[in-house]
Amino acid sequence: MEKWTRLCTILFLAAALAGLIASPLPAQSAAAASAPAERGTEILFAAANAAGGEKLASVKTLGINEGGKLIHQEGETALNVKWLVSYPDRSHGEVTLGDQKISQVCDGTSAWLQFAQGTRDTTPVISEFKRGILLFGGGWGLYRQVLAGKLTGQFIGETEIDGKKTLGVAVEGPFGPLKLYFYTDTHLLAAARFQSAGEHGPTDNEQRWSDYRPVKDMPFAFSTVTYRDGAKFFESTIHDVQLNPAIDESLFAKPQAAAPAASQ
Repeated sequence: MEKWTRLCTILFLAAALAGLIASPLPAQSAAAASAPAERGTEILFAAANAAGGEKLASVKTLGINEGGKLIHQEGETALNVKWLVSYPDRSHGEVTLGDQKISQVCDGTSAWLQFAQGTRDTTPVISEFKRGILLFGGGWGLYRQVLAGKLTGQFIGETEIDGKKTLGVAVEGPFGPLKLYFYTDTHLLAAARFQSAGEHGPTDNEQRWSDYRPVKDMPFAFSTVTYRDGAKFFESTIHDVQLNPAIDESLFAKPQAAAPAASQ
């Protein structure tokens, strides 16, 4: 249980009463309420265009080789993953965690981990998988949704990440609630803050991206670090990226019987 949790990890505004005589004050309140949404969407589109714009739509699949380490109380554990991503919501990872081999799969509607000893159903935390798909490379999946008009956000203010000014945008979807922070100079994704399943319940996480390099003229982040409850939890480097590799559909065939994930 400990190892798979390491791998993974409303506001509604009421309308004004109808039938009342219009006055300037409600109009101003409506304008003020819409401003964060307009600014948030503007920031998301600026980021999507900086990351490649319409060219991102041509990327249907990704092949990624990633190497890094998990940092925990007992020390560090090497982690290497060969990822296949099929947009918008499927991923397959061949994971080597220390001396253990694990397959980590999301088929869009369900998720599971395949161990040598058997299969564990992780569909109850599928949002963790979908968040990863959304944010590979510094948000390529996110930008595809923004450009397709399927995702908007709310501006939440400015903050510093690694000493640099960023603009924050809150978004929510099947991947759960996210707070995203974009550099003001390049418009690229600097960090994301979110809650994730931990060994003893929900945890607060901040994932940061850096070392952006062009992949077919589209910036892709080759380095990421994740902090969990304020302490460094994971860091990795991308070794290589393939655009539009062929996908073996059998990789997404769900095992007949998967043991349910233990509750947190």
